[in-house]
Amino acid sequence: MSQNTIPMTMEHKGYTATVEWDEESQCFSGEVIDTWGMVVFFDYTWEKAYEGFKAILDDYLRDCEKDGEEPRMSNRKALAYTS
Repeated sequence: MSQNTIPMTMEHKGYTATVEWDEESQCFSGEVIDTWGMVVFFDYTWEKAYEGFKAILDDYLRDCEKDGEEPRMSNRKALAYTS
């Protein structure tokens, strides 16, 4: 798959991650942008990075539920929901 055809965002359960290709380390790295906490992931293929994104986000959401906390979204996303 050509880098030009790869979208640079991923979505899962209404959350979005930005993803970048790092030429030096030859891997994709991403960060979920809809949370206050730092939720990051990386892997060497787009498909594995997407699986990592889904797994780490699911873990984050599970931890929030276990701790009795609502998952918090960033101001940018929260403002979109307050109309």
